[in-house]
Amino acid sequence: MENIASNFISLLIPFLMIAIGIVHKIKAPKKINHFYGYRTFRSMASQKAWDHAQKLLGYYSIRFGICNIAIAIFLLYILPFSLDVVTLINMGLSMVFLFIPIFFIQKNLKRNFQ
Repeated sequence: MENIASNFISLLIPFLMIAIGIVHKIKAPKKINHFYGYRTFRSMASQKAWDHAQKLLGYYSIRFGICNIAIAIFLLYILPFSLDVVTLINMGLSMVFLFIPIFFIQKNLKRNFQ
């Protein structure tokens, strides 16, 4: 039972990233707002920047979520570490994968909208 719970926790963030990406691809927020969407000063500077940032968030969330799932499966089933160590490594990597898209989106917005 502990094994199932740890596997679930290890895969929760990657699947949430993919879900966020799919939602942003299907139904991204159309208007600039302060409650929902990719909200930074650059993305909220104009409607074009906003729309572009929402598309990029969907794109990067799906891609990094899939990469994170592949790494999590590799850690869980191939490496000979204990389940606790694998879970901690995967949670740390998941946090990194949550923040990497911000760097890429901001860089893209700076290049295209300034």
